[in-house]
Amino acid sequence: MPAPTSQLVAFLENRFKDDIKSHSIVPASEGMLNDFPENLDFRLRSVLKNQNISSLYSHQNEAFSCISSGEDTVLVSQTASGKTFSFLLPILNEYLQSDPPFTVMLLYPTKALSRDQEGTLGSLLKAASDNLKFGTFDGDTPRDERTRIKRSADFIISNPDMLHSGILPNHNRHWKNFLSRLKFIVIDEVHTYRGAFGSHVSNVFRRLLRVCALHGSKPIFVCSSATIGNPREHVESLFHRQFTVVDKDGAPRPQRDLYMLNPPLVASHGIAKYRNGPASIAIPLMRMAAKLNIRTICFCRARQQVERLYRSVVNENFALKDKIKPYRGGLLPNERRQLERELFNGKINTIITTNALELGIDIGDLDLCILTGHPGTIASFWQQAGRVGRKGKKAIIVFIAKDTPIDQYFVNHPEFITSQPVEKAWLNADNPYILLQHLPCAAHEYPLRRSEPLFPDQTYTAAIDVLKKDGTVTPYKDCLRYALQDYPARGVNLRGMTDFNIEIHHGPTVIGELDPIGARGTLYKDAIYQHLGTRFMSLDLDLAKKLCKVDKVGVDYYTEAVWEGRVIMTESDESKTLNDSKLDFGLINVNKQPKLYKKIREKSYENIGYGPITLPPFIYDTTGFSLLPPKPWIDALKEVDKRFINSALYGLAYVLHHSAPSQCMGDYKDIDTDVSLIDENEEDWQSALFVFDTHEGGVGYAEKIYENIGPALRFCRNIIHDCSCQSGCPACVTPLPPGVDNDNLESFLIESDAAIRCTQCLLVALLDGEIKIPEITINKFSQPTAIDPPPEDEEAIKLNLRLNRASQIMKQKRERLH
Repeated sequence: MPAPTSQLVAFLENRFKDDIKSHSIVPASEGMLNDFPENLDFRLRSVLKNQNISSLYSHQNEAFSCISSGEDTVLVSQTASGKTFSFLLPILNEYLQSDPPFTVMLLYPTKALSRDQEGTLGSLLKAASDNLKFGTFDGDTPRDERTRIKRSADFIISNPDMLHSGILPNHNRHWKNFLSRLKFIVIDEVHTYRGAFGSHVSNVFRRLLRVCALHGSKPIFVCSSATIGNPREHVESLFHRQFTVVDKDGAPRPQRDLYMLNPPLVASHGIAKYRNGPASIAIPLMRMAAKLNIRTICFCRARQQVERLYRSVVNENFALKDKIKPYRGGLLPNERRQLERELFNGKINTIITTNALELGIDIGDLDLCILTGHPGTIASFWQQAGRVGRKGKKAIIVFIAKDTPIDQYFVNHPEFITSQPVEKAWLNADNPYILLQHLPCAAHEYPLRRSEPLFPDQTYTAAIDVLKKDGTVTPYKDCLRYALQDYPARGVNLRGMTDFNIEIHHGPTVIGELDPIGARGTLYKDAIYQHLGTRFMSLDLDLAKKLCKVDKVGVDYYTEAVWEGRVIMTESDESKTLNDSKLDFGLINVNKQPKLYKKIREKSYENIGYGPITLPPFIYDTTGFSLLPPKPWIDALKEVDKRFINSALYGLAYVLHHSAPSQCMGDYKDIDTDVSLIDENEEDWQSALFVFDTHEGGVGYAEKIYENIGPALRFCRNIIHDCSCQSGCPACVTPLPPGVDNDNLESFLIESDAAIRCTQCLLVALLDGEIKIPEITINKFSQPTAIDPPPEDEEAIKLNLRLNRASQIMKQKRERLH
């Protein structure tokens, strides 16, 4: 009998042969090995030999040399290439030979990853020396354990959030001994520290280095990453110092078979067609993999998508419930760890997850990776694909495209995935909004001097003037101390706009948590919340009390919120033109509010009802730009049909929203687009396209698109040009783009191909400076031929008359008897 993976490949290629758009093989490669370094401690040699390791990969050897020489080092290599050994061996080697001992801080971007590494590092540390003092310090650490770690640990595993809110504010009372001896700071998965999160964390490291200098230590940074296009530039922006890059990967690679699938187009009840979702392929594929006992990981973009896909896979297949489980953010810590353990030891053989398992958590030897839609960046694509084949075995990767512009572009251009270099990561630590949040934290930790070497002079001086004016800091001797009574770190959330979560209660039990912004669109009254395969209905969301009560229900639908927004540019920082179109970049005020929700049946995706949402709006200021089309283009289209203008703007807003994040290593949720009016000449109001960050204060995503607007628009044009549809579709420009709230324009778009034709017309004007009036085709529906009804059946009429008369007689009889 063929091997299970061969049976799965046969099933895939036979059942979905019409959907496979490409099959490429990433060939295996041999590793480059070196002998152990001469100065490697005999105890470490013994530990490695006990694990059947007799040599190091070339990149591990190079990293050993750089770190041992005291250089700030960043290591870039593929997943499962032994990065943990790369940074841990030289640090342990020096620790074992050092007297007195120094301390080491190991930071991971998520608690799940830090807890996973706790087992790996702990076993190695214990094998090397019984005297090593080691612990994990995060939000889940019990109070007694925290006290022990603060008092005696030399090696601490933590995360940036705990460093920001737990360690730095208490550095003088609880952490002085640890920080005064701090020699190495290890940062794993450094590519995740980008955008808003990276900009925040960069300022946390500024504060850490400032406190370390106060306590007399000068730590060395050691970073590792699997996927990043600009490692040196990125880490130097993150840590504000020069780095040595180790990027010649010496680890072997297994063969990887990459299948790109596009679900088929099917006809709806009318003449329109729609594309099946990724679940139409993922469900039978996972069921077959589970039957063959092939260990599988399936990635989805959203939490509730994970839950819906899980229910569909195990529906009427009860034997699979013990083999397949969902994993996502919002689960409680004990639930996450239980799932991780069961997946590692083989009790579970299939996990359906968000990108929560994208990073290097050791979840055992997996064979099949399914991606239900593009994860947002090529870096994330290969990071998720790297979850399989980690033990050197052949791996199968299946990408299933959604009906969105970016997915359809990739599935029709598979060479883009396999040949395009990984995107560059970037951040802006000097973002004024972010800097103003961290300077009060720094002042609380130790008074600020008139000049701080770790902060840029001009921005720092301006920010200090603002903080003095609003009373946040006040003079203290020759410095500035924090003047308020609160705890400033509590008001700064490194990962979003809020620093608290909404607890979700089912009776007395907390079953999950969600940030208050997400709760507005997920936990409104009567919303369906799915948790580990069970449906709950939201009974009451109280944003002030930070809790939501839910109860189990047995409905066969899920809910989606419909949002309304208002966008206004309040201040313009800079302007430029593109073929007579005007672009303004500056401060934007966003008002977003969920207005109603739709009930959608699980299997058929049929809309079966609506309901109101009565929650307050979410208002914030961010940065972005407006694009006003060329005036000659506007005038030319006005003469033909004014509706052409907004048709083009809404169409471009749709395709740009889906494609632009790939230009700046952002996510679909990091950027938003809208069409709104701007006051161009104090009397002449014009419709303009807005592109803006969804992070308060702005973090630079929209700014990157503004700077690279030409390539971004050309990418949009390529997506539309390569799409096979005739009158628009979700894969390029949907016939009715979101945001349209005018009945006349809505009817026009539905009845024609105006959305795609007008969008193409606008792109030609913006990129080529030409005005080409779009040729719009109105969809004409033929009237069905009238069918004459058959003649009345006289015998049937007589029969009905008799039956009705008999019924009346029986009714009168019953009334007499009773």
